[in-house]
Amino acid sequence: MKIHALAVQTGFEVDAEARLQARTRARALGAFVREIPFAAALLDRDLALVAVSPEWDAQGIAPKLVVEGDAVTGGLVASEDVEALRTCAQEGVAFSRYLPTLDDQGVQRIWRTEFSACRDGEFQDGETYAVMITARDVTGYADSVLRAERDQQRLRMALELDDLLVREYDLRTKEVYFSGTAPELQKWCTFQDDPLEVAHPDDRQRCADLVATRKVGEARVFEFKLNRDDGVETWVRSVGKVFVGADGKPEKLVNLFKDITDRRRHTEAIETLAFRDPLTGLPNRALFQHRFQEAVTASETLGEMFGLIMIDVDHFKDINDSLGHDAGDALLKRLAGMLQHAFRSNDTVARLGGDEFAVILRGLHGEADMTRPISKLQDLLRRPIEHGGRSFTASASIGAALHGDPDADPAHMIKNADIALYRAKEAGRNRSIVFEPSMRSEVEQRLELLRDVRAAVAENEFTLFYQPVVDIREHKVAGFEALMRWEHPEQGILTPARFMAAFEDQDLSLKLGDMAFETALRQMRNWLDQGVDFGRVAVNISSSQFRSGRLAQEIQERLARWNVPCERLTIEVTENVYMGWGSDLVSDTVRQLHEAGVMIALDDFGTGYASLANLRQFPIDRLKIDKSFVQNAEDEAIVRAVITLGTSMGMKVVAEGVEDAEQLAALARYGCDQVQGYHFGRPMPADEVPGFLRGFGG
Repeated sequence: MKIHALAVQTGFEVDAEARLQARTRARALGAFVREIPFAAALLDRDLALVAVSPEWDAQGIAPKLVVEGDAVTGGLVASEDVEALRTCAQEGVAFSRYLPTLDDQGVQRIWRTEFSACRDGEFQDGETYAVMITARDVTGYADSVLRAERDQQRLRMALELDDLLVREYDLRTKEVYFSGTAPELQKWCTFQDDPLEVAHPDDRQRCADLVATRKVGEARVFEFKLNRDDGVETWVRSVGKVFVGADGKPEKLVNLFKDITDRRRHTEAIETLAFRDPLTGLPNRALFQHRFQEAVTASETLGEMFGLIMIDVDHFKDINDSLGHDAGDALLKRLAGMLQHAFRSNDTVARLGGDEFAVILRGLHGEADMTRPISKLQDLLRRPIEHGGRSFTASASIGAALHGDPDADPAHMIKNADIALYRAKEAGRNRSIVFEPSMRSEVEQRLELLRDVRAAVAENEFTLFYQPVVDIREHKVAGFEALMRWEHPEQGILTPARFMAAFEDQDLSLKLGDMAFETALRQMRNWLDQGVDFGRVAVNISSSQFRSGRLAQEIQERLARWNVPCERLTIEVTENVYMGWGSDLVSDTVRQLHEAGVMIALDDFGTGYASLANLRQFPIDRLKIDKSFVQNAEDEAIVRAVITLGTSMGMKVVAEGVEDAEQLAALARYGCDQVQGYHFGRPMPADEVPGFLRGFGG
């Protein structure tokens, strides 16, 4: 095998004729640039624009740059990059930059522009005669990478205009010729018997498969790692083509090699950004969708059974709010590790966003293959997490769905797993539920209700009705409880029982609670201005409203804004709110309000799980007996016991659901202080309250 150096021109000074020749060469190449189907531009070595491709022009890249205009003043590069551009034109040093543009809608797009010197061995000892600029849209990482890869496969030879090694292998004489333009690359692109020797063993078979399917005269693009014995990782892009001789038989193999190590690393970095979650390193939503589609395809074509698991951290927002976002991040990273430990290495464990995770399990034999690792995960979650000198535990709600029916639509898997997850949350969280078809209609009805409630909130369809609270001994109205009603445009006035699911949704619960509080304060202000002696108004407070940690301050600020005295307000809190998550926060909040003069009522007493000892820990002024006890004669002993308990602890006792004189008389005998119910008045619109008060007791 013989190796020859390709001839290059040397030995004369650049003069006017040479400059003209360079300009001519640049314009000849410009004709090619104006035809290529991707974003590119060409400058002569004096940095004047020679040509742009149709795509460059269509995308509005550097729109101030005009043909024959100067690239520097035309905005192609920023001021700090001018020297780099000149160095590229004079010395052939390539560089790349990011270039921001605005499209027709004013949306910013980011282009990666690469500047490469065009040099010819036959011209002025390899001096530059033009600068080629190619541009890639990297605004959306995944789309840009995939689009760039497609473009590169079609147009690789056009892109490789600088630092390109040409290798010609004579298939008849076995002689090899190199261009000599990249000596470091040439060293590792030399072979003894087979051109594929230069490919790293890991890539050699893949390259051989491509060679085997290549037709004579067809250019093929290869990307592979070089087989270097010094261990340095070097990636090259090679465009190979077999040329035929006059006899129609293969005559020579021509390869063009380009060192793409930096670009490869850049591409890998982009792919990492596009397909990996930066906090946990897990596949992100984009990669999850791709893997899920692969599982669906395998199910449809091969009948493969697969499972899908959706996971949400319970009360993750509360962990962030109480312990800090660094603790939340530590939990997410810990959970990512638990998931990888619980599931197989070939399962796709992804973070979809926030505290949402998902797992795709391929090649299952039955439901047990899916539930087994779920149990392992739940065991791992019971272990405490140490962070910042504090120890805390977390739980997760898990919904799972299995696809094994060849007649079922696997595309419904995500929705089915979501439904199972929803049921797990509804059932109390910290559990896993596997989807069953019977769940679908019930959950869909619930989701439809939530959508309707959100729309109703936006349309201001919710209002307050007021039910009187009557003092038995004084036989007068002590105040009113504000009760929410939905003025449905088609179904009329709806009570909370018809939209109770909305109060279980944290976002909706906050919105409804905020609306109720503002409406009640506005109405109290109106009554005060009108001289209506309404006593106190009781407003129900949900657990969601306590979670901000500022509820006491917010209530006092609103009272001041509406100029409503604290002594006019009662807040009602259920047992489960007192005793649920964040009971310390609830206790501190109600204590601040109590000290400010707001009355505190414990609502629906007896239906939750508060103990008698717990009652002493909270500043409770009113103890409300749930109507389920008042209206059931068999619960008389319970009613009497609660009244005795409240009285002994200095609380007034209010009985709900009083509907007749017999119930009222019994409560009076037991020593009950106040009552509310249909016997005295149903919940009424605000404008009926003044008339009710005037006529009460008449």
